[in-house]
Amino acid sequence: MKKQIFLLGVASITAGIFMTGCGSTSSRINPQSNRGITTTDDINFKDWQITAEKTVNSMLKSGVLKRPDGRKNILMISTVKNSTTQHINTKILTSKIRNAVLRSGMAMTTTAVSARGAEDKATRQVRQLEDDDMFNQNTVQKSGTAIAPDMSLAGEIIQEKTRQGRLKQSYFFFHLTLTDLKTGLAVWEDNVEIAKQSKKALIGW
Repeated sequence: MKKQIFLLGVASITAGIFMTGCGSTSSRINPQSNRGITTTDDINFKDWQITAEKTVNSMLKSGVLKRPDGRKNILMISTVKNSTTQHINTKILTSKIRNAVLRSGMAMTTTAVSARGAEDKATRQVRQLEDDDMFNQNTVQKSGTAIAPDMSLAGEIIQEKTRQGRLKQSYFFFHLTLTDLKTGLAVWEDNVEIAKQSKKALIGW
């Protein structure tokens, strides 16, 4: 009987230790810090930050957004093609670039048009209220007043993966182009390269 009680106690303690070991904890981190998980195959938040920062700095330093007439260029976001093996949301990158460009005060951006249609459909929708007797027509935005973009930002993200023994490597190539929509000429281009490696442990996963 004593032996059975002893074995039951050991089993309970073992189960408790096992459950504690299998538990997980989570905490919030500062997205601006370097505490995030570095993934080899995926693009993580720090990669987006690095790419957006280098891209915007290059674009602003080039002076391409300045106009001789003093008016601010209107920038639209076109397609950033995902040519990687991962499912990624390129809007993370384009939103960071757009925010930085707006904060710089050197250009404005439009949401009324993009490569996939309007990001904000309200610009067109409110103009459909013309001749609707429910609305005071003096308050309705009129057709022919929306401002078309002067420039378009497009790009592509490419990934190359290699392995050698226990070593795994991913190379990400971000290519972005700014096009003058009047001439169709690329007035600015730049690349950001990010390479990451990881080494598989001899034992475990």
